[in-house]
Amino acid sequence: MADQGTVVPAASETSLVRDVFGALGGIVECGASLARVPVGEFVAGRRGDLDRVLEAVRGLGNFHPETMDILDGLGYLREHDIPVTTLLLWSGCIEEFTPALGEPEAVRRMARMGADLQLAQLLQALVGVASFRGSDDVVANAGYIAEVVGMVSSWGEPGRGRSPREVLLMWRVAVLPGVLMPESKSPEIIKRRFREYAHMLEENLDQ
Repeated sequence: MADQGTVVPAASETSLVRDVFGALGGIVECGASLARVPVGEFVAGRRGDLDRVLEAVRGLGNFHPETMDILDGLGYLREHDIPVTTLLLWSGCIEEFTPALGEPEAVRRMARMGADLQLAQLLQALVGVASFRGSDDVVANAGYIAEVVGMVSSWGEPGRGRSPREVLLMWRVAVLPGVLMPESKSPEIIKRRFREYAHMLEENLDQ
């Protein structure tokens, strides 16, 4: 009988990639809001990096082309308005839902918090992809993750974007314990893999 601690549980390819694309969309919308430019302009200025990000995500999870096409349907990269209520959700509701929600200072605060939170969630989603669908080559997978974080970490407020090290620290403190603590329902093999990636990413990003 196989040791259940060594068997990676099944995970939906669609669910995993949606977690990545959702966080990426949040970073784009918050970054565009902070830069005070339309989404289309924000994306166009980062098109090359975005293409490399998507290629790294595809390689990390060995995703099918049809799965990667989900991003187009979500519409995050197309020109669109960004309601303040969307920024409120990306930020984890740092502001109270009042008529003052649309004031410039509230928008800036939500967008900055949203960018930070979604960067941490993106790293969480990428480690999840590597843990559930990545190859057994932790070093190579961590390289994919570090590449993505390195490209998108600075997409926040102009001149005040995060460093890859700051993204690692935010994730390690705010998100990772939810997977690793004893009360977590995460399978032991997933806890083990998250620890492996936390250690490897420390070497890659904590500089």
